[in-house]
Amino acid sequence: MKKYVLIIICSLLVNEGSAQKVWEADLPVVEKSDYYNIELSQEMIGAGLKYLKIFDGTENEVPYFIRPADPIQEINNFEAFELKSNSTKDSLNIIVIDNQKTENLNRFCVVLQKADAQKYAFIRGCNDLKQWYIVKQQTEVSRLGQYSSENAEMLILDFPQGDYRYYEITLWSDQSSPLEVHKVGKIKNSSIYGNFVKINTGKFLQENDNMEKATYLHYPEIYYTYCVNKVEFFIKNKPDYYRQAVLYDSISYNREHLILSSRKENLFYMDDFFFTPQTIITIENQQNPPLVVDSINMYGLCRYACIYLEEGKKYHLYLNTAEEVSNTYDIEYFRDEIPIDLPTLQLINRQYSIPIKKSDIPRELSLIEKPVFLWSVILIVGIFLLYLCIRMINEMKKRP
Repeated sequence: MKKYVLIIICSLLVNEGSAQKVWEADLPVVEKSDYYNIELSQEMIGAGLKYLKIFDGTENEVPYFIRPADPIQEINNFEAFELKSNSTKDSLNIIVIDNQKTENLNRFCVVLQKADAQKYAFIRGCNDLKQWYIVKQQTEVSRLGQYSSENAEMLILDFPQGDYRYYEITLWSDQSSPLEVHKVGKIKNSSIYGNFVKINTGKFLQENDNMEKATYLHYPEIYYTYCVNKVEFFIKNKPDYYRQAVLYDSISYNREHLILSSRKENLFYMDDFFFTPQTIITIENQQNPPLVVDSINMYGLCRYACIYLEEGKKYHLYLNTAEEVSNTYDIEYFRDEIPIDLPTLQLINRQYSIPIKKSDIPRELSLIEKPVFLWSVILIVGIFLLYLCIRMINEMKKRP
């Protein structure tokens, strides 16, 4: 019951999610005419980049395009590793990767046939195909996006940096059949794509409901909407636990289901989940004691506006959620020909505002609404009533 009360209360609160929002910022003046990547704030990304416009000093609209939020969409930058073996055993996939150049690696991108299942991974490394060493313990992995050139998806496996000659990835799912793995590789220039920025969500409130057998977490300090792509839970409980958690937003009705477990890292990747002030995290406890959640970290993917800037000219950015734009610029057709590793610029003089509605602007009171007039009327009516009372008393005294 408490869950629904929380949702109703959060839905009734006045918040930024339902109001018109305006962001403005300046772009730094460049010394060389060229293409640049403009890093966008997480607040702008959460508000919706479809509202974004960029103008030059004479208020002419300047074309741009948004660099993909993750490396999956940059198919031309995928570099596959040679696979020493790619086999299945029962419900397991065992892939051995040959890191011929013994590069320092900390991420694998695994392309596989789409499968509606929870996926898990375990990584080992070695230099002689004999003595294997643990690199990454068992962990749940989620698809970060869709591999657009095939009917496939991509898994992102992050692990401690190393330079083993060979890496062994063991994959399995919560189903009884193995997965169909196509290839394993890396994304070139992924120093931009796939970078995560920690979101400042403030402190959360945790409420345990014994009747509902659930724990509810909500964020009273969140003011903006954020686009979340990674969530990390830190839980104090020492005994083993295995709980289902749900991120639920009462505005968009979006849900994201997670499994919290003491036997793995509680780190989850997800497609864009818009986390609003009305979003609540529910942990189903069943007959178990409530978990003690120490902290939760949320991250959003970096997004960049790619734009051609002329030297010495001033530009400014404008984002108004009440003015949706189509963003049909010619530059979009040349995105694959524009280099990825461009200089990155930071916005300056950022400003945020919620326009005041006409109904919120104080209006000048009319004469009959002013306190002086009202008190004058009351005084005159009082004197008139007093006069009537005195006259009636005098007339009663004159009667025999």
